[in-house]
Amino acid sequence: MQTQPPTALRMPTDLKEWVKASAQANRRSVNSEIVVLLELAKQQMEKASAMN
Repeated sequence: MQTQPPTALRMPTDLKEWVKASAQANRRSVNSEIVVLLELAKQQMEKASAMN
């Protein structure tokens, strides 16, 4: 298990509920779901940047 320093994150309630539902659907913790979503967004941004 990796030890990462905690990061506080504030988000609108509707977004938090969406992430929570997505995490449950994917059988992940909310933290893991946020990490996956950020990694996907990063990949998409890098791909779009490489095309320019």
